[in-house]
Amino acid sequence: MKAKQRTNNFKRSTIRRLIVAGALLLLFVILYLLTLNQSVCEFFATTISRWWITAFGTLLGWIPFSLYEMLLIVAILGGIAFVVIEIVLMCKHKWQKCLTALLIVVICVLSFLNIYTVSASFAYNRNPLPTSVYQEFSGEDFSAEEAYKLAKYLVEETSRLYDQTEHDANGMIVYPYNIKEMSDLLAEEFKRLDNDYFSAYTPHGKWVLNKTIMSELGITGVFFAPFGEANVNGIETGIYMPITLAHELSHGKGVMKEYQADLVAYYVLMTSSDPYLRYGATSNMSYRAINLLSLYPNTKDRVNELYDMMDQRVVHERMKESSKWSQYDTLDKIGEFFNDLYLKLQKQEGGTDSYNKPGEVVETGEKDDDERPIQQVIRFSDMQNLLITLYKQGSFAQMDAAHNSL
Repeated sequence: MKAKQRTNNFKRSTIRRLIVAGALLLLFVILYLLTLNQSVCEFFATTISRWWITAFGTLLGWIPFSLYEMLLIVAILGGIAFVVIEIVLMCKHKWQKCLTALLIVVICVLSFLNIYTVSASFAYNRNPLPTSVYQEFSGEDFSAEEAYKLAKYLVEETSRLYDQTEHDANGMIVYPYNIKEMSDLLAEEFKRLDNDYFSAYTPHGKWVLNKTIMSELGITGVFFAPFGEANVNGIETGIYMPITLAHELSHGKGVMKEYQADLVAYYVLMTSSDPYLRYGATSNMSYRAINLLSLYPNTKDRVNELYDMMDQRVVHERMKESSKWSQYDTLDKIGEFFNDLYLKLQKQEGGTDSYNKPGEVVETGEKDDDERPIQQVIRFSDMQNLLITLYKQGSFAQMDAAHNSL
């Protein structure tokens, strides 16, 4: 009788679990189909997803350690334990317990997928960024003379910013802020966006302590929407730290596409009045501006002039930063594979290539005075467009005027 009772209880509990799993699977399919519609995605991203990130980010943000990191460790250990337990149960022919454990894991996984879809996935298919932050231009919209002025300003500004920031004996930047203080500063900077496209809430930045593993995987930062956490690799303390943190915070503001999160991060950093926030972004953008200038004919001499003007202290610091990362490459391909897979599952067709939006140029068949092929710029790259947007908004002219008044 007891055996029969156990069998009946097992059947009933199994049926209940199957119903729950089936309902969760159906919900996931419905949510996935909804993510294919941009209008629905915009609605979710500005309402339910935004509310979720705000609620959990506010609730969990003040915990000093990364909950994402803890969850990841638990998930990995739990996955290993599950496989071992299933093998043991199958070897002992305990099929009922084996099935029960499998269904519990399936329910947990489907629950997570639904939560992640609601909190993050909808934002991958939103409307484009507002034109107040980013616009696209062609070669006809921006002259070679303007490109030269832009690049020259950024090269000179990078050198000025080096002098305005503290560096150690090796020439590496020393920040006067910890990650919480920098998060708070950036939260204030994000307020200048002043557009309903962006969430009013800015997440808290947290260090990921297992920096060696994260570095080996080639990961500088991770935004985890279910917890509303912006996580930064513990090794990322150098010139690019504000860029990484601002990028992850941009995800928390509702900008999930990678290249768009970069655009928003650079926009906020380069229009900041804080030299520590501007320095790394301006350094990177100075090179992009020179590349922009090189797209025009008869600019070879000016391009070489600008490279010669580069502050060697900045060049040295960038090289030191790159060498720091070059020692971590053991698991880089594995990290890139999973990141690429994740982005493609979020319908980002380019996968890891979606971090950059390249420009479009066509060959004219002619050559300039330096025997270089003359190209027609149909569309500048994403970062070049951002630079032109800032230039046309007068951002750099305002900064230059402020500097000259000092």
